[in-house]
Amino acid sequence: KDSTKGTMNELRAINEFLKQGCVVCKNVEAQGPFDISVTFPDGRVELLDVKTRSIRNRDGSPIHRSLKPLQERLGVRLYYKDASDEGHYHPPKGKK
Repeated sequence: KDSTKGTMNELRAINEFLKQGCVVCKNVEAQGPFDISVTFPDGRVELLDVKTRSIRNRDGSPIHRSLKPLQERLGVRLYYKDASDEGHYHPPKGKK
């Protein structure tokens, strides 16, 4: 199921940041504006919406998502993850 895959990748992202010595807090809202907050050892804080990395069938290019207005106001960043990929940031669709 897609929801199971998304939950697994969110947990993979959490584990990745914990291994870096970060403090990670999970949002408990089912439809919240971000999935996790990450506090790095240097004190920097990021709000992340974790997305499962998806590829288009037609040409193999990655699919990038857009932020909702509230996410933009909060400074949420998109973080893509899958089982075989180390997570990565990518600007929202249409942004550079």
